[in-house]
Amino acid sequence: MAAAVESMAYVGAVPWHGLGTLVDENIGLEEFQKEAGLDWEVQKTPVMFNAPDHERTEFGGVKLATFKDKFVLNRTTDHKPFAVVSGRYKPVQPKEIFEFFRDLLAMHNMKMHTAGSLKEGGRIWCLAETGDVHKVRGTDGDDRVDGFLLLSTSYDLTLSTLAQFTSVRVVCNNTLQQALANSSGRVTIPHVKEFRAADIKDQLGIGREQWGAFTATLDVLAKTKINVDIAVQVMGTVFKLPEDVTAPNPDRIHASNVINLFLDERFKGADLAGQTAWGLLNATTEYVDWHKRARNQNNRINSAWFGEGANLKDAMFNELVRLVA
Repeated sequence: MAAAVESMAYVGAVPWHGLGTLVDENIGLEEFQKEAGLDWEVQKTPVMFNAPDHERTEFGGVKLATFKDKFVLNRTTDHKPFAVVSGRYKPVQPKEIFEFFRDLLAMHNMKMHTAGSLKEGGRIWCLAETGDVHKVRGTDGDDRVDGFLLLSTSYDLTLSTLAQFTSVRVVCNNTLQQALANSSGRVTIPHVKEFRAADIKDQLGIGREQWGAFTATLDVLAKTKINVDIAVQVMGTVFKLPEDVTAPNPDRIHASNVINLFLDERFKGADLAGQTAWGLLNATTEYVDWHKRARNQNNRINSAWFGEGANLKDAMFNELVRLVA
């Protein structure tokens, strides 16, 4: 296993990030959790500190005092510390993340796809195939997009618990969140609230209506031709570039790289997307998922799903939707 990802298991084809341990598609949830390296719990242990003038000596003669309402969130198997939290913090256990999918697998024909931990266990996720498949119109029906449901949480205070629908463009293994305005495609649960799986599923629905709106938008993008001048304008808006092209800006090189991919007929799936709004969106997702410099695959996955890369893809998608509206 690459050092970038602490642990990971997957079913079927190798995921877009090329990491993980292959497991049988008929594996049970408990075994999947174990193979993904997530068969542990997190606990809250009181924060203690040296207090020379304190009289407590029950800890081997070391004088310690407890910091009121402060706890170290740590893993039970090796006591790896993740963060200092208050008593109000409610961690979502790995087992709860897996159990979230149990009835979805049984009743809605979803299938587990990947699960694992990033950032040395500070962030975990499960990803399931929803069974939703769409062939983008305007590409002769050869450009397939598959739907997934991603559930993730963190123990290092970097992320709330998040449930969201995502998609993968099969021809080039690029990911895109189904983030449409006013949609139920994403639910965020702060760690001060109870994790209630049933409530989250109610908010998400089964996702069919949201998936239909998303794929209908993809069809419109695929039918909308755009030239390089419009593409440059879109990149300027997305990256918030100054109109003065001589003004230094660290994002200008990223915008230029996306444009170069958009114009390059050799980029993955270019023959299907062409110089359309769909093509520009996929040039952006390919750049984020495959080409944009990252210190390691851990950072690349984090960025593509949760961080700067995900925000960039969302911004591009939303700007293109405004363009074709």
